[in-house]
Amino acid sequence: MSSVFEIVNQARRKNKLKRELLDNEKKVRDNRKRVDLLENLLDYIKPEMTHDEIVAIIKNMKADYEDRVDDHIIKSAEISKARRDISRRIRELTEEDKQTSGKK
Repeated sequence: MSSVFEIVNQARRKNKLKRELLDNEKKVRDNRKRVDLLENLLDYIKPEMTHDEIVAIIKNMKADYEDRVDDHIIKSAEISKARRDISRRIRELTEEDKQTSGKK
């Protein structure tokens, strides 16, 4: 019976990770859009505008967004791995429970 509780617990955890993964993918998409926006903005700002400081700030912002995208991609990979591990554990527990129930 305790394995049933663990299966339910693992399934709930897996679903939570799935929601986190979707949220994280949204963050990746949003930050990629920001990178594109800043790239386009850089195309419009010309050096003769005497706003070198603005260009430097925008480049810095772009780099920050790119770093965020990378961080979110790494986090997505970690969450996906955790979900796969949980799925594997649920399968193992289900098989153990079937074997235990069959022996009774």
